[in-house]
Amino acid sequence: MKYQLMIDPTPAGWAYGFPKALPEEAVLCGGKAYDLFISPSFDLVKWVVEQGYPEESFQYYRLYPQEKVPKEHAKVGEWPQELPKEYYYPGSDPQE
Repeated sequence: MKYQLMIDPTPAGWAYGFPKALPEEAVLCGGKAYDLFISPSFDLVKWVVEQGYPEESFQYYRLYPQEKVPKEHAKVGEWPQELPKEYYYPGSDPQE
């Protein structure tokens, strides 16, 4: 699949590391690549609780498809170990 199905429980899913991608065995694909839905045999509540979200708070959730990121691009947000020689700090004058 080119897309993964993301789940974001409310309230305060962010405090428990959400949104997260559902496991591939939980997701069925419809006619289009982004037409994804949860398999009826998958226990969604159990999985969400296993991920650390409190069962008593699990009321609502939002599902949305997200394009999978290739592994070679997975660490895009990391700061490089060494700055390039031509790097100028933001706010500095590059003509100096």
